[in-house]
Amino acid sequence: MSGTLKIGIYGMMNNANVDLEKEIFAGPGFEIINPQWKDEESFVRMLPEVDGLIVLTTEMTRELVMKLDKCRVAVRQGLGVDNFDLKAMKEKNIQVYNVPDYCVDEVTTHTLALALMLVRDMTYYLGDIADKVWNSLKAPLSRRTNELTFALAGFGRMAQVVAVKARPFFKEIIAYDPYLNQDAAAKLGVRVVDSLEGLMPQADVLSIHIPLMDSTFHLFDEKMLRLMKPGAFLVNTARGPLVDMKALCRALSEGWIRGAATDVFEVEPPSFDDPLFALKNLIVTPHAAWRSDAAGRDIRLFAARTMKTALLEGTAPNRVQ
Repeated sequence: MSGTLKIGIYGMMNNANVDLEKEIFAGPGFEIINPQWKDEESFVRMLPEVDGLIVLTTEMTRELVMKLDKCRVAVRQGLGVDNFDLKAMKEKNIQVYNVPDYCVDEVTTHTLALALMLVRDMTYYLGDIADKVWNSLKAPLSRRTNELTFALAGFGRMAQVVAVKARPFFKEIIAYDPYLNQDAAAKLGVRVVDSLEGLMPQADVLSIHIPLMDSTFHLFDEKMLRLMKPGAFLVNTARGPLVDMKALCRALSEGWIRGAATDVFEVEPPSFDDPLFALKNLIVTPHAAWRSDAAGRDIRLFAARTMKTALLEGTAPNRVQ
């Protein structure tokens, strides 16, 4: 390696400082450039000079990617890379990486917590208590979890851990994934369903674990939601645009399904004027499923280590393209 490699880091995880990253890039040969969060002018100004770029939620549009004159490696602090224009990155010969394993425990626990809250009708009880109403009879009668089928739409790493955590609570775990690992499903005691349309009617609780791509945008639309049981619940801790939220609002208000919980929205933050927020049978958390002190540390460390390895060795694990 000759000269100094400049690493641009921009995102909410680095609001205060880049001390963790400095540990990874300690010694000669590296320089960290860290514009203050929301200082878009400084961010854009640094793009032509960085050899590597680490970002969190920033939309790396084609226009921004084309400003990366020297960049060889881009790392997303997170699992999905839908905020990267991958086609533009490929044109610029920029390697793209993600950080897939930093919050598996957090997201899977959050998913199961939301599912159990729905099954136990916490949406009704917590809403009543907030309104200073004491009434245990208002909510519909709950069903025992050990009578219910827990369905996984998608069967990647996250879904498989959810299956392990849900196993003690539910009667049966079923899953659909076009690339489903049959051996993993058999080992975990998960019954495989051969289509998403076949999965939906069997689900008492449907948990979504599908990546966001052009082909999966609004995958869970009115047609798909109408396949579910009237007493079923939907949980989304994956990506907001996977679910057509207008269709979900109708499903909840018209009784196509009994309840839903979402940690993600198509546009974040969402408008609190959205009719969804008036519904008693919806739980919303603010894209917080990943959050813990350990996850906040790991996402930064893993991203920095990936960057360093890719720049020094030419490639690294978790390469997206």
